[in-house]
Amino acid sequence: MINNSISIVLPNYNGKELLEENLPSLYQALKNFDFPYKIIVVDDCSTDDSVPFLRSKYPEVAILQNKVNAGFSETCNKGIQYAQSDLICVSNTDVTFHKDYFIHAKNYFKNPKVFAVKGDIINYAGQKDQVINVDKTARLYYKRGLLRFKTHDNFDQKPYDLEYVGLGCCFIANTAYLQKLGGFDTIFSPYYWEDSDLALTAIEQGYELIYEPKSIVYHKTSSTMDKTQSSLKRKIISNRNKFLFCWKHLKGRKRWINHVSVIVISLLTRFLVLDWKFYYTLTLAIMRTNRFRRLNS
Repeated sequence: MINNSISIVLPNYNGKELLEENLPSLYQALKNFDFPYKIIVVDDCSTDDSVPFLRSKYPEVAILQNKVNAGFSETCNKGIQYAQSDLICVSNTDVTFHKDYFIHAKNYFKNPKVFAVKGDIINYAGQKDQVINVDKTARLYYKRGLLRFKTHDNFDQKPYDLEYVGLGCCFIANTAYLQKLGGFDTIFSPYYWEDSDLALTAIEQGYELIYEPKSIVYHKTSSTMDKTQSSLKRKIISNRNKFLFCWKHLKGRKRWINHVSVIVISLLTRFLVLDWKFYYTLTLAIMRTNRFRRLNS
């Protein structure tokens, strides 16, 4: 590992316009930071001019290319394992950095227990003044047979399991710790829930996650997926991964009994409202679990 250095991993799929728009803000934020840095773009078989653009305009950027389209988790993991710095920032290409993003986060890593630091993620649609919400912290809770979470803007007074830092679309981590955990769990591929899983896994391993509101990024929500994936497909994948997340992190005999009971009742009743998506996503989740068990056995 190279001490006092940082790598920035950017997974990319047909994101030439986003790279063109957002790389200048990343460079400005890194310029204000006093660490040596390396930008790593992992291209997931783009069909646009992303790679030629980078080679022409940013020859210093390390470009890793997947041989097949692998999805978000595997693409990020390739960059995570490539990194040799002691800190690593994993970010989407649709993120614009505030110029002081890195400055406010670095001192937390003097604490050897800190796994990652995440700042305010200002989600917007279209223009930056069209703010949808601000992603801060989240609360994990159990309801109707599943683990769920609420973001900071939706907090209420109901009981919850823990308040934690969901990593979201941009965070800085201790590289050694992130590599030790193996990066994102690819069972959640191609996308959704992998960042929440990583955050909770880190907490379960005894690490700390820090929320620093002064580290700000602006996130143009779903700007890549809106072009390539239908809303129905995204919903199905999200619901499948909700089951996978629950099965991985659900604790306690009482909750497991309740979870199984809710699933059985749903299997017996959802057909009355023609909820085919429930049966389909549950089947996908079971098949996904069995496949990964065979691969890991």
